[in-house]
Amino acid sequence: MKTLSEAERVRRQQFVVDSRTACALGITMEALGPARKAAIDRLTTLIRSQMTEHGVSDPVEILPEILTRLEEHAVGEARKAAKVAAREEVQRLLRKVML
Repeated sequence: MKTLSEAERVRRQQFVVDSRTACALGITMEALGPARKAAIDRLTTLIRSQMTEHGVSDPVEILPEILTRLEEHAVGEARKAAKVAAREEVQRLLRKVML
């Protein structure tokens, strides 16, 4: 049996990670690349505008603010998803009771 090179092992591992990411996002592997590039472009624009706004030359100086905004966004999205899931569960239970 042929042993995989380290580079091939890393490539396959990244493929699995990317596949799971695409699946979690509900997109194809082909759409993941452009979506990732668009996200990188948005973040780069955000970082540069924040650096300009705060008059700093090192992006590390604005990292706490960016991470705080990211956390706030993630919490908001998680709450929205939890509300939708709870509503669907209540509706499912109500349908079950009505039958």
